[in-house]
Amino acid sequence: MYDAAVACRLNTIPHERSTRQYFYRDLVAAVLKTVAAGEKRMVARCTIPELNTEFDVYRIGTLLELVREVATALAADGRTVKVCVQQALGQGVFQGMPLSLNGVMRIMNQMDWGEAKDRIKLGNLGAAEVEGADAFVLISPQNIVGHSVIPLLEEMAEAAGAAGKPLVLINPKLGDIQSAGGVMSVRGRQDRLDFTSTFVTAYHFRLLYKSVMMHPIMGALRHEYGGPWEVFRRVELGPGKEEYQPIGSFETEPKPPQITEAFKAAWAKAASC
Repeated sequence: MYDAAVACRLNTIPHERSTRQYFYRDLVAAVLKTVAAGEKRMVARCTIPELNTEFDVYRIGTLLELVREVATALAADGRTVKVCVQQALGQGVFQGMPLSLNGVMRIMNQMDWGEAKDRIKLGNLGAAEVEGADAFVLISPQNIVGHSVIPLLEEMAEAAGAAGKPLVLINPKLGDIQSAGGVMSVRGRQDRLDFTSTFVTAYHFRLLYKSVMMHPIMGALRHEYGGPWEVFRRVELGPGKEEYQPIGSFETEPKPPQITEAFKAAWAKAASC
């Protein structure tokens, strides 16, 4: 259940350390639960402002802190865990990688992995990376203009699955990005959708806004493996005070109209009180 007493004031930037730690714990617990259930392909998504690449407050340090928590938790029972970031895609002058991942490997090489440092390896994407590790944490794999990361992910997931090794995608962005070369055209789109559907959701948390802007926050959507998809409404209690109240629960990820109806019902109930 969402702990509103801890995870609040999410529009305060930078986030308080206690807020970051809350989400690290919440996501890690869900990933470990999913791995314990025997799942081998999973997605963990958390897009609070400092983890949302769509906002200018995105902070790579927060993402890597989260990744470290996931990797060290998986390594705690003796696993060797490989933390992977995608390599540049394309050839020659057409090589490229997402700006949000630029320099990540260099930073990880300098990170303190604590007591798990001897069981943490670093790598890129692809089937060849599966050797020598027992679990894999992939940092925000994403398509770029002119190139799809799906082939690398697909071959890596197949190799890891054949060896019975879990693979976790952290905040992936696998939507099609159109380009003049037609790399992600309509042809093959169903195959890409079929592949991404093979991943179960270990954890999902995203904020809900009244508009495309990151302010004000209207509420949140949260899900962890094995549980419902819960919609929360943000309620202001006074200057600097707020809480998130549950207003809806769904067996599958709710569509925007369902979320809207949950808020309408909550507003109507509040107005009648």
